[in-house]
Amino acid sequence: MEELTLQIASTDIDWSRLLEPDMIVRILAQVLLLLASAFFSGSEVALFSLSKADLTQLRRERHAQVEKLYALLDQPRRLIISILCGNEFINVAAAANMAAILLVLVDESAAGWINMLIMVPLLLLVGEVTPKTIAISNPTRFSTRIVAVPMSLWVRLVAPLRWLVRFLSDKLTTLLVGQEKSPGNIIHVDEIRTLVRDLQESGELRLEERVLADALLESGATEVIAVMKPRTQVAFVDIAQPLSAVRDSMISHRQQRIPIYSDHRDNLKGFVHAEDLMALSLDGESLDDHAIASMLRPIVVVPPTKRLDEMLEYFIQHQELAAMVLSEFGGVEGMITIRNLVEFVFDPLTKIFSGAEDFAGSEPGYYEVPGEMKLAAFNDLTNYGITDQRMTTIGGVVFRHLDRLPQEGDKLTVNGVDIWVEAMHEHRIVSLRVARAAQARTTGGAQ
Repeated sequence: MEELTLQIASTDIDWSRLLEPDMIVRILAQVLLLLASAFFSGSEVALFSLSKADLTQLRRERHAQVEKLYALLDQPRRLIISILCGNEFINVAAAANMAAILLVLVDESAAGWINMLIMVPLLLLVGEVTPKTIAISNPTRFSTRIVAVPMSLWVRLVAPLRWLVRFLSDKLTTLLVGQEKSPGNIIHVDEIRTLVRDLQESGELRLEERVLADALLESGATEVIAVMKPRTQVAFVDIAQPLSAVRDSMISHRQQRIPIYSDHRDNLKGFVHAEDLMALSLDGESLDDHAIASMLRPIVVVPPTKRLDEMLEYFIQHQELAAMVLSEFGGVEGMITIRNLVEFVFDPLTKIFSGAEDFAGSEPGYYEVPGEMKLAAFNDLTNYGITDQRMTTIGGVVFRHLDRLPQEGDKLTVNGVDIWVEAMHEHRIVSLRVARAAQARTTGGAQ
């Protein structure tokens, strides 16, 4: 390596040769070859990053290039072979052209090494990383403005070479990945959402049907931790308590399944079902004549990352109504019930028929909301756009920003929104009062 460094450092470069006409032509050709390499690399990323929803939107806008994009993507194997043929041809030509330039400027023994040291970073930076980064950041604009027309011409121009390459590789490719697939065979969630939206806008679906479809699609991407009843709101009963304590908890918390624990709430022993207590009462038996241990049913536990659609399928298959959500360390996070799943699906539907007046404060522009309101529902109600990567409720956002236990009367501002803590129950935020900061200043703040 040291010998190579010394050899390159001691190489004499005849800079005067750069002004010769043929050298100027080669340098301009090198620039064009690098730009062509960037074109092919960016085209590959941009075209295969387009979703069916993007193409549908372009067709709705009657974009001039949308049919060309459909034609290119309709045969993905043809497209990728055409792009790779172009990219490889350009890269080899660029390396050969640079070698020819260097052979004029430097000694033949050093030209090879210098060519490698120049072309590798040039091709990586100009021909790969930069164009692909630009293309992935906005594939629709890149595809329509830069790719569609020249790529359509290139696909036709390179057809003979492509046919030869495909003939030689078709059997191997088919063996590895199967028959050629059209993008039309692959349906993504965002494409279904676009279809539902189009049907609603055309009048074939009612608004409530679209909202219901969106909620069902969202359930496939939502985890149970986002909709479960948190541990602090779940009614637990110690196994040493009389059975009547379970009945009282069911009535006061409106909870059909009561988790039973021993010593501490992370040491779960099982569920007591409401229907079992009803059976005893209908038989005329006293609840206190039975120990809780004799009424226990096996407890169902799930991780917080389980998706809602999976949870619903589990409930239906096993005829269960509730499950306990346990963290990776075995601690109880909360409780998920069939009611939580139904509310997740149908709550957006009820918002169509109930407006912001349900949460209107005593003054115009103010809202009074429960601390346990989901952040998504809060933003749908207020359009305030408060986001938080770690908290799922508006009360959780307040707790994180205060960085201490909230107290009644606390006030804070989050993303230009003033929030007052109106009521607390033990360590839990019961209700909040919110308004945009500008609105609060206009009315003199919360009273």
